[in-house]
Amino acid sequence: MTRFLGPLALVVVGFLALAGCGRDPRPGTAPSEPPAEVGLTVIPRGERQEAPPLAGPTLTGGAADVAALRGHPVLVNAWATWCAPCRKEIPLLVTAAEDHPDLRVVGLDVQDRPEAARAFAADMGVPYPSIVDPTGEILAGVPGVPPRALPSTVAIDREGRIAARVIGPVDRAMIEKLRAAADAR
Repeated sequence: MTRFLGPLALVVVGFLALAGCGRDPRPGTAPSEPPAEVGLTVIPRGERQEAPPLAGPTLTGGAADVAALRGHPVLVNAWATWCAPCRKEIPLLVTAAEDHPDLRVVGLDVQDRPEAARAFAADMGVPYPSIVDPTGEILAGVPGVPPRALPSTVAIDREGRIAARVIGPVDRAMIEKLRAAADAR
């Protein structure tokens, strides 16, 4: 029996690593919609819905409101310092923000310690604002994204509608597809 525990432990650890950093909803709560598919989903133009309010105080003490960015393609990336895949994808988002002047990137720092998040953003040279979401309430309001899915990234088109999403970490190719979906005219 004990000779099977080692391989079983490896399988369990591997599964947890692939699952990302998402957390289950609070005990006793039911998801508001079916679970979203992990990976990239591009939403056809005729099926897009308006982005929910994505606004609040930022890590730097200001405020940000994604609705004010209407007219630009926008990527909203939900992250936390305690989420290893989130930490790996941030440099890709920083590069995307720098390489595409019309693209707006907004972070959504979910259930994090503010001092750790500020230090991390400064260390990574994050040039875009990150809205503070201490309870996960803002993330939970995003259609098609499980309430505690970290990391996750949503592309919002120029009309303020959800154009695409990634549940899980992004790579360069996914960022380009998100950007293209949000930028399509």
